[in-house]
Amino acid sequence: MEDLKLLLIGRLKSKGVDPALVPAFLKDLTSLISSEPGIEPALATQKMHSLGWDEVTVDYHCLQIAIACHEADTK
Repeated sequence: MEDLKLLLIGRLKSKGVDPALVPAFLKDLTSLISSEPGIEPALATQKMHSLGWDEVTVDYHCLQIAIACHEADTK
């Protein structure tokens, strides 16, 4: 589980998310995943942009890692 989070954090940093903002970004992304479990990356990106996260595109891999982290946290 921790390895997945570290992988996700690394991917987000490489996409331009400020390291200090990663926890807030993950909180918003996790909320989005909770409310719409089957969300597609393009729609996730659109919704994250509407929350003010304009600098990041949520790609398929980031979304899948975030979903896996969320599922591990809810077990």
